[in-house]
Amino acid sequence: MYSYFGWNYEKLNERKREILDELEPLYQEAMVKGLWFYTPYQDLWFAPSELKEKQENGRYIWGKENWQLRHPQEKLSQLCREKEKLEQKIENFRNRMAENGNT
Repeated sequence: MYSYFGWNYEKLNERKREILDELEPLYQEAMVKGLWFYTPYQDLWFAPSELKEKQENGRYIWGKENWQLRHPQEKLSQLCREKEKLEQKIENFRNRMAENGNT
């Protein structure tokens, strides 16, 4: 038996089914607007298809209060900023090595 969004209910217990039913409006909004699921718990980001696959395997079945819909560009921008900071640290360390006769 499958729900509107295509959940395979045969694998899920009743509470998990309720949670996934609560998440369906978020899934629909995410699909329409190109958003991803984000939870601040461990800073996790999932495309809707990724989260659905994980949930069908019994993982990350958390209530809607645990999820936010965000544009994935937000995470990409954060990663790019982190990369720039790390590149600057590497360059600074290389300069220190050169100044101290290390190559």
